[in-house]
Amino acid sequence: MTNRFDHLVIAVRDLAAASKAYADGLGFDVRPGGRHTGRGTENTLIRFGLDYLELIAIYDEGEATRAGRDSLAQLLRRHAGGLAAFALATIDIDADADRLRAAGLEATGPFAMQRQRPDGTSLSWRLLVPGGDQYRKPWPFLIQWDQPDEERLVREAPGAHPNGARTVAEIAVVVADLEGAADLYERQLGLPLVDRDPEPELAAAGARFTAGRCRVRLLTPAGPGLVEDALAALGEGPFQAVVAVEQLEEARRELTRRGTSVGPAPGVPGGLLIDSGPALGARLTLAPST
Repeated sequence: MTNRFDHLVIAVRDLAAASKAYADGLGFDVRPGGRHTGRGTENTLIRFGLDYLELIAIYDEGEATRAGRDSLAQLLRRHAGGLAAFALATIDIDADADRLRAAGLEATGPFAMQRQRPDGTSLSWRLLVPGGDQYRKPWPFLIQWDQPDEERLVREAPGAHPNGARTVAEIAVVVADLEGAADLYERQLGLPLVDRDPEPELAAAGARFTAGRCRVRLLTPAGPGLVEDALAALGEGPFQAVVAVEQLEEARRELTRRGTSVGPAPGVPGGLLIDSGPALGARLTLAPST
């Protein structure tokens, strides 16, 4: 059963350059992650607690394609980067697999993965991927870690973020069929439905769920606007991440000092939308902690 939001995947072409941009331009504490053994990808991490942002790049396209990650390669051929996927943590991934298949949803896994860290140690987990592909989909993939949470937080401690970032508060996902997507999230993924309201600033209809302390907001176009544009440009999938910060005005000043522009965030009252250039195509919004 899924019990919380785990991480957001941000695809980038050049991991070193992206890590520097997120550290120097956006004020995140970016830490080394490692290489995914046999998968052709590598990452760095922006950790808040158990939840984190993952910057992921391909270091061996042939290996990535053989491992079933061609959709990530295709995404990075078409775009400089952006929000690619998100994961929910589960405590019983085998039961989740049985439930999804019983509901008629194709899923790949659970299958084992590991990441070789720069210090020579490794972390391991199992993944379950609804639909068989985790990138640019209107649903999450599921992860069950082999190591206890406490051990992982010792080995990969939360960062000290100059921008005051504390946690991922919300993931917004663009979907073509709100009714079908809402049913999947509520009945098959088991997420509690909070509300279903129009989103006039985004010209969208929405449904909001909770995944632990994080909200997951589904959005479908109700007319011309940002959500319709995102669906046309990228298809279904993650649209925006809202990161809660300790002090919003201090975060604004910190990003301005670093030369990064912020502006109003439609659909996020009081939020600050980070310029997508320094964010390398990812739509990131800062909001006050609640």
